Amino acid sequence: MRKQKLRWLIPCAAAIFTIGASMTSFAAQGWAQENDTWVYYDSNGDVTTESWRKSGDNWFYLNEDGEMTTSSLIESDDNYYYVNSSGAMVTNEWREITADQDEEDAPDTYWYYFGSNGKAYKAPTSNKTSFKSIKVADGQFHDYAFDSEGRMLFGWVNEESTRQTGDDAWKDGMYYLGDSSDGAQAVGWKSIEVEDSENEKDNFNGAYWFYFGTNGKKLKDTTKTINGLKYLFNENGAAESEWYESGTPSTASSANQYYNLPEQCWLAKGWFKTVPSEEVDAEAYDDGTEYWFYASTNGQLTTSQIKSINGLSYAFNEKGEMLQGLYKLTFESGRTIASYSEIETESDFPAADDTAEVYYFGTSPKEGAMTTGKTTIDIDGEKYTYNFRKAGSNKGAGYNSITDDSIYVQGRLIKADKDEKYKVVEYNDKEYLVGTSGKLAKSKNNVQDGDGKYYKTNSDGTIKESSYDKIK
Repeated sequence: MRKQKLRWLIPCAAAIFTIGASMTSFAAQGWAQENDTWVYYDSNGDVTTESWRKSGDNWFYLNEDGEMTTSSLIESDDNYYYVNSSGAMVTNEWREITADQDEEDAPDTYWYYFGSNGKAYKAPTSNKTSFKSIKVADGQFHDYAFDSEGRMLFGWVNEESTRQTGDDAWKDGMYYLGDSSDGAQAVGWKSIEVEDSENEKDNFNGAYWFYFGTNGKKLKDTTKTINGLKYLFNENGAAESEWYESGTPSTASSANQYYNLPEQCWLAKGWFKTVPSEEVDAEAYDDGTEYWFYASTNGQLTTSQIKSINGLSYAFNEKGEMLQGLYKLTFESGRTIASYSEIETESDFPAADDTAEVYYFGTSPKEGAMTTGKTTIDIDGEKYTYNFRKAGSNKGAGYNSITDDSIYVQGRLIKADKDEKYKVVEYNDKEYLVGTSGKLAKSKNNVQDGDGKYYKTNSDGTIKESSYDKIK
């Protein structure tokens, strides 16, 4: 969306013969110089008024007093012409003419274009906005529109050849034709300053992006894919940016879409990181907290699921926010995430019979990627060993079983502290003895814990006998 700076062609007046050289005074009929001006006598010897007369290759206009007019806009037979300082009608030229200052919102000057017949281009009798293609100084052609009086239109223009002014001009106008010294029809992307007191977004800089078709009309109340990217244009034609609430359904994924920042404003696809809108997450919006989101090719947010993306798995809540950290998750309707709760302290640890499953979405190999296998996790300043499933329908869930001769409760390895040496663990209505590595103490005889108690265990690690005296 490159903002184009356009240039005007302002040609010099066509070279013509001076009146003295090109007009010959006749006794009865023709041109005559009187009182420092020129007049024209008809065949009856009367002074011609309000008419055109030719001399050489040029036409000249006689006013109501019969005097040749110079440097003036001429209205004749519902058409507009311009005569230069020598009085000759100009053709194929732009002319900048002082505006009638009695008009409301009038600029200081208006531009006119006079064609090969000297007539100013103007709106058709239907007053429907139409455009004329005119070559400019760089050799390119641009399209211009004119009103019923031949004045070049500029700024916002409706479909009836009328300029739109005031704060709502950008809403009411269909075409945009630059400022009063530009006038070229906008085609494609254009950033335009607007007045919009209703926009309270922090990133709003006083301008919107608009897209104008090849016919010059702005797109509005529609979506359009441009160069492979999808955009949404509201009822006034402004390209939506950031969060857009498309409706009020029960889930944020179908109610909200994200269209990037105003400088881009295309529909977000794939990963993007931003502060949620107030409709998506009011608390995060107030705090300015950023989250990662993932949108499908149609802009729909990924929500309430664990999703595989480029070979890695990520979890998203019902708002579409990516989860990061150690979480207890419950599921419904297959693998739809029904609830989620972050484990931040020891008091958050779930029991073995808890209906929730524990997953870890860490920082390796990517931020938020689901972890499988063994890993060490810092929780409230303490380090814990976890083991997560590497395969299966519940891949990533913490083991909740005796695995590899160790007891895991919702993924967390149960082990003795260094001072304890051995620890008694009640699991599935049995008592097991585990060491500081978390391994089951199998077939042990008279191993002693940190309190001096002796244990004798079976081949599966369950406690057969214990005593503060050695066991015989």
